[in-house]
Amino acid sequence: MGQAGSTQPPEVVGRLSKVLVTGASGFAGRWMVRLLLARGYDVVGGVRRLDETSACPEILMDMEDPSSVFAGIKEIKPEAIIHLAAMASPHLSNDRPEAAYQVNFLGAHRLLEACRVLGLSPKVVLAGSATVYGKVDPAHLPLREDSPVRPTDAYSLAKASAEMLAGVFANSVPVVVARPFNHTGPGQGTDFVLPAAAAQIASIEVGRKEPILQLGDLSSERDFLDVRDVVEAYLLLLEKGLPGEVYNICSGTCKPVQDWISELAGLSRVPMEVRTEPSRVFARSNPRLVGDNSRLGALGWTRRIDASTMLSDLLDHWRGKTIHP
Repeated sequence: MGQAGSTQPPEVVGRLSKVLVTGASGFAGRWMVRLLLARGYDVVGGVRRLDETSACPEILMDMEDPSSVFAGIKEIKPEAIIHLAAMASPHLSNDRPEAAYQVNFLGAHRLLEACRVLGLSPKVVLAGSATVYGKVDPAHLPLREDSPVRPTDAYSLAKASAEMLAGVFANSVPVVVARPFNHTGPGQGTDFVLPAAAAQIASIEVGRKEPILQLGDLSSERDFLDVRDVVEAYLLLLEKGLPGEVYNICSGTCKPVQDWISELAGLSRVPMEVRTEPSRVFARSNPRLVGDNSRLGALGWTRRIDASTMLSDLLDHWRGKTIHP
């Protein structure tokens, strides 16, 4: 990769390419950096505040600050970018819609525009979201990449708008859109249902909390992957994904969140009760969300971490944080 007009096909990324990971200090970003380093890539982490991660060299890139995004791209001149910087929580994004648009849409635009203005054409993997599909009739499941995009809130609208940038910049920057479904794992914050439950279970086990899990509506059906399988998919898309294409990242199966919670609670060392807390219920939630991963599978991706391991590792992470905060 490199300057526009390179004879190297845009879908091919050299194994030792310089890769910029935006959002490198975030949940998925940290796992992404680890994987790239393990595979021999030259990695630079784009972070909102310096000294957030020691795994790789950092560069200041605040998606709300156009000058820092431009300066970062100009200094690094990346050959490839995995764009993960975002307001990742739908709940927080919908509480602060203008901030969600600033970071999730305008941040992606600033990144791609900086590349275009500087005459750079790094291959970009842009992390979108399965929430862009909106509420879907069960008859239209599983969701394919060509299923209608119908955002229903600030978060999904900002993500859908960012995904559309792939077409806008097609003549200058090759962009592959990754559309991940729900994922979790060690390091994810408690704004999300499974780590919220795991953190409570860990506290209950050591007697810091009464044996009651307080969670939101658990009736929705969700397709969860381990974050380590998701970043494997991002890397595969960097290496083999076709610019302009969208790829679902999902297992292809789903079950009620209640079942996920029951399985997680079953790993606990003490019995407990699960209660629904009205303040945690997200009214816009899609009742059932499951995707078709055949397009990603055609590139060679398969799920490696089963659901039981995913949940066990998540709970062990929170046990460790409870003992050593």
